[in-house]
Order: sequence, then structure tokens, then C-alpha cells
Amino acid sequence: MGQETIPRATLFAGKAFLLFPFLIGFVFAVYVSPALFTRSDVEQVSINMRASPMSGISCHQVPAISVNAMQNTLRKNGVPFDPMEKFALTSFAAQRDPSMRAQAREEFSKLDHVTQAKLTKLSKDVVVRAGAFNVEDQPGITAPLGFFDPAGFTNDITESRFNAYRRAEIKHGRVCMQASLGMIVSEKFHPIFDAWGDGPFVSAMASHFTETAAKNFWPAFWIMTAGHELATSFVDYEGKEVFDYGFDPLNLRPRDDPEKFLEYTNQELNHGRWAMICAAGIIAQELVTGQPVIS
Repeated sequence: MGQETIPRATLFAGKAFLLFPFLIGFVFAVYVSPALFTRSDVEQVSINMRASPMSGISCHQVPAISVNAMQNTLRKNGVPFDPMEKFALTSFAAQRDPSMRAQAREEFSKLDHVTQAKLTKLSKDVVVRAGAFNVEDQPGITAPLGFFDPAGFTNDITESRFNAYRRAEIKHGRVCMQASLGMIVSEKFHPIFDAWGDGPFVSAMASHFTETAAKNFWPAFWIMTAGHELATSFVDYEGKEVFDYGFDPLNLRPRDDPEKFLEYTNQELNHGRWAMICAAGIIAQELVTGQPVIS
């Protein structure tokens, strides 16, 4: 089955070389025409084309034939017999006649286990390639920017790497939504996290650079942050949805409505993106001016 097991000299040895692609074409009914032509049919079409180049070309449709008849046609055309032949032809016939699917499964069961395993893997590969990952089909692409990636982070990206970036984006967005709200609220209401008793309250940012904050807050903050990063970095995400971490105490996720779920997903991503810009703006403004954003 694999190319690596077939000597190169054998591949180009007469008509036997045509057997493998011919049978695979029958299995998946993709690269083979639904009609079978005899040699005289092909010659007749060729003659007609030469006689009248400007005339329309019509193909002679041959009625569906049985698996045995197809095998006879292969023998007449010099194609040698192959153990997988009947299964391939039966699978092809089942594409047009669903009643033959049971017979195709029966012929598959007659194959040896190695061949069955290779066919199963090949079938899965075809399905995977048909549903190839496309970053522009993912959530988060909304107006007015649409698909926005000026730095090209998603160029030729794999699905697993994209999911890792998306998990980081969600986490940072959620943290910044809390941070933005916390900084804005603390400008007017700070009974606990004021200036840590080191002086009058100036701003949310100034309160993080007092002597008490340097001794007590920042060590605890970095330990908590490191623990959170380690806990989320070594989690096995295989088979899990990017937006589903099992935490939904209010049962807000619309599990049975994909369109509604996409809407909620886009809302969370956009709110998180806005919050990241908002938090960075507040921090920068208060560090530069030394004044709170809300006077």
C-alpha cells in the first residue's frame, strides 16, 4: 500500500503500474468517471474530434454494470488481478447503489488485517484533508476589521498552535477585563487597597509602588501568577474545545445552539481585546501623568 514498500523499478513495469491508482480511484469514486468506455468508444470520439473540431463533444454513457462485469472488463484490458480488487469495485458500485454497501463491508472483512488498517488510515487522511483547518473560519473575525493579522502570526499555522494562541488570548482578555474594572472602581472606592498606610491615595497605579506593596503585594502576586501559569500550561487540552473549560456556574453557554454560541464567543473575544487596550491605556496614563483616570 505505501510507496516506501514498492521498489521504484516495479512502479514502471508495464500495465501493473496502473493497477494501484486505478483501484484507489474505484474506492473513493473521485478520480474515476462514472462511465466505462471501451477502446472503440475512445477511438470513435477521437475520430469525431478530428473530423469536426468545432462540433460539440458528447460522451457515450454506459449503463451501470455488475462487479463481475467490471472485473471482466479489467481482464480484457490487460489489468492483472489484485486481492483488493473486488472490495474496490464493490465500494465504487455502492457509491451509485446504496444497497451494495453491505456487500462492500463484507468484502472489506475478507481483506487481511494489514490491508484493512492501511485502508482505514487512508480513509481518515482523506477526511482530514477534506476538512483542512482554515484560520479564517475561526471565531473572532468580526466587523469592522474582519480578519486582522498584520504581523502574520497565523501564516501557515497549525490547528494546535492556533488553539494555543487562542487560549492565551482568552486568558489575557479575561484578566484584563477584571483589571480594567478593578482600576476604574478603585479610583473612587478603595477602602482596602488604598495606599497601604504609606500615604494618601493618588491612583490605582501609584498604590502598587508603595513600600508596603513592594514587600507584601508583589511577592504574593508573582507567586500566584506563576502558579496559575504552571497550572494552565501543563494541562492536556487534547480533545477539548478551546472555549470550554468546564466553568459555567450560571449556565450561560448555549450548548445546543451553534450560532448563539458563536455570537457569545465573538462577544467575549471582542470584550477581552478591548479590555487589554483599556488596561494598557489606564496603566500608561497614570504612570505618565501621576493622576487617576477618574478625578
